[in-house]
Parts: sequence; C-alpha cells; structure tokens
Amino acid sequence: EKVVFTGVQKAVEWFYAASDVLVFPSFYEASSLVLIEAMASGLPVIASRTGGAEDFIRDGRNGFLLSSFENIVEELSSKMEWFLRNRSRRQEMGEKARETALAYSWDRVVRETLAVYGQILRTREC
Repeated sequence: EKVVFTGVQKAVEWFYAASDVLVFPSFYEASSLVLIEAMASGLPVIASRTGGAEDFIRDGRNGFLLSSFENIVEELSSKMEWFLRNRSRRQEMGEKARETALAYSWDRVVRETLAVYGQILRTREC
C-alpha cells in the first residue's frame, strides 16, 4: 500500500520529491540518467551495476549497489528494509547522493564529450 505503480510519467520531479529512495534494479541500462536525476533530487539509490552506476554510486555512502542478479530478491528486500529502519542514515545518504549528482552537471558532460571528440579529431589528423 506504500508503493504506487503509475505507468509512464513526464513530470518525474514530483515523484522524486514524494519518494524516500529510488530502487532501480535494471538488467541493462545504456545510461544511468534516471539515477543522476534521483540523486540530484536528494534520493539515495539502490541500483544494479549497469549503465555506469558504479562510476558514481559509492556503496553505503550515497546508495547501494546490488552485488549480482543471482540473489536479487533477497538483496533488494534487505537493502529496502535497511532504508526503512535507518531514517537518519537514509537522509545522510540522500545528501551525499545530491552532492555526487551536482558533480555531473550538463555543463560538465558537454565539456567532457567535446574533449573526447577533440582528441579523436586530433588523432585522425596525424
């Protein structure tokens, strides 16, 4: 009764604001934009190790990374219970998640992408 399945939504910021944690156990993810968005909203996350999640989620600091898909139900339920029992730590982790996400601004993404393209172009000219 505390979980709401809404279907596809466009105004996700309202859902982030109403949430305590983002649970994202994806089997495949090309990009983890949804994780960065949730973290920028101050949500700690529980996520699988896909789509670069390991690059910015620090296990136990700003969220939890699932170790594998073999025991995903047990591990996921354990992590969700932990967040329910540890409200103050959940809030601390949410603050750390926001700090992490702020380091991944669109300006930074554009700057780093252009730098990669520049390197490729310089290499091809040689």
